[in-house]
Amino acid sequence: MGMDKEFKIEEFSFYWNIDEEKFKKKIRNYENILIAGFPPMGNIIPYHIKELLTDSEKILNLYSYDFPPTVEAREEEFEIPHDEIWFSEEKRLFCYVGKYPETEYIPKAAYKQAECVAKLAKELCIKELYTVGVIIPSQEPFKKKEEEEEEAEAYVGFFEGSKKQIPDGVKHMMRKNIGRYSIIRKTGLLPGFASKLGIESYSILGVGKYPEDLRACAGALRAFKKLSKLDIETTRIEEMLKESAEAVEARIRKERERAAYRGEGVGVEPSNYMYG
Repeated sequence: MGMDKEFKIEEFSFYWNIDEEKFKKKIRNYENILIAGFPPMGNIIPYHIKELLTDSEKILNLYSYDFPPTVEAREEEFEIPHDEIWFSEEKRLFCYVGKYPETEYIPKAAYKQAECVAKLAKELCIKELYTVGVIIPSQEPFKKKEEEEEEAEAYVGFFEGSKKQIPDGVKHMMRKNIGRYSIIRKTGLLPGFASKLGIESYSILGVGKYPEDLRACAGALRAFKKLSKLDIETTRIEEMLKESAEAVEARIRKERERAAYRGEGVGVEPSNYMYG
């Protein structure tokens, strides 16, 4: 679907920024990898990877009428909300940057997007697909189990047909160690759909102490590199994420100190659904 044709947004629509036919012909003999991240935290990882890779180019914009009904400023112009797919030919790597959640949680919308992206991944000769997110092991039922076991910086959920060896610092996410909890929304649905199409699929969840813990993103990034065996130097990104987390935590401590001085309560307990 090209931008020279009539532009319209349906339940899920995508528009190519390059020549679709030539691009698919060029990559059809490649063994490609896709990493996808969605709000609120997972999208940080593919965004920084595509910024790091000097040959990455944006090949697709993806739109949905389930995204927020707004336009947002980009430099000096405004644009309609959309997700993006970038490609690095050198690394044979697609980065899906999920920029927008649904306007409200609509299961049909999440399923439709996961289905369409999985089908597109098949067309793009994706051999391995990864989604990335955050998990909070300090919550029940993790808390007691984690106290009894070695610490991990990430968990990985395997989907049908996946067969990777678990690297050091990563744990296989199984029913026995997640209890009644699940990998939520597109972070779980996308690899689920992709696995049904014969794509080796994984969901990597970095371990955090709270839902917005950027250290968890660094852990998920390291786990992704180990599992995919991609040679990418990401030390600068990992340090930036750590420094950003420390700055956020320092600000939270100051707010709590001020609130304690005033005799007020601050904050709420992290929610139990932040697995994805």
